[in-house]
Amino acid sequence: MAERQGARGVIGVARTTSVPGRGADRASIGALIVYAAVVAGIVALPVVRRFYMPPSPPGRSYGLFGPYTSGPTAVDELVTAPQFTTSQPERSAHISRTWEVVGGIGANVVTVNPKPENVKVVLGLAQGTVLSQGRFGRESFGSMVRRFKPRVAINGTYFNLRTSAPVGALVMEGRLIYDGLSSAVLTVGENGQVRIEYHRSKFGRDFRWAGTIRTAIGAGPMLLRNGRIALTPYDEGFGDPSIFALARRSAVGVNAQGKLLLVTVHTPVTLNKLAYIMLRLGSVDAMALDGGTSSALYSNGEYITKPGRALTNLILVYD
Repeated sequence: MAERQGARGVIGVARTTSVPGRGADRASIGALIVYAAVVAGIVALPVVRRFYMPPSPPGRSYGLFGPYTSGPTAVDELVTAPQFTTSQPERSAHISRTWEVVGGIGANVVTVNPKPENVKVVLGLAQGTVLSQGRFGRESFGSMVRRFKPRVAINGTYFNLRTSAPVGALVMEGRLIYDGLSSAVLTVGENGQVRIEYHRSKFGRDFRWAGTIRTAIGAGPMLLRNGRIALTPYDEGFGDPSIFALARRSAVGVNAQGKLLLVTVHTPVTLNKLAYIMLRLGSVDAMALDGGTSSALYSNGEYITKPGRALTNLILVYD
């Protein structure tokens, strides 16, 4: 109301003190424009909050570039400390790495059986991340691997290069810690069941994570659904031209046996070619991860794919 009254006051002054002339007319028009902008902002605010900054429940705060769900101290600590201790010093029977050539393109493939109790698929976040404050940091891939000590690590979802805020939703320890887009999302259940699901233009808050999902990360676009190529990036909100250009790629898939496929391709390829590669590798459902200079893969002590920049989030595998 104060803003509205102030705007009216400006208009009133312009009308009562002005004298016939072009300058007075311009002053009146300018004041009207300011008033209209203030009113439009007040009217639009509820709509903006509905789609980008929904009402804050207890424990949630909102940053300039997206809503964050505050985690308890126990979840905050997962950012700076290893989540698990790799149990076997030698190569695990549940995890294998191969080099495959599909259509003349080489692909690094790590296959993970997530069903054994000692196999864990989780997320790792960069140093400088404070979930309770909605702040995300960036860290080199090597530093994150040394700090978390996983058996396998691959880069995760996209992130804002200025704020480091992720694009996709993130779930850790069964809690939604970042409410990003979730059109294509990898989920890991309590029993080790992994799934890649497609939900057109939805956010993390649109799902019920508690009690069923331990880990989830939204990325995309979706590459395969039910054993068929299913590329609909525009429907998922992808409009950046760089997504469609030739680029190094990272992807995740699930095959008919319920195993997780973590894949990087060093040769620059299109999304269509990546989808074809994931299909030929045996994936039933698959989605793209962040790629280009973010593409990264580590397995059993070896850096297979090295990124060209610091990262904000990783998918980690322990056994």
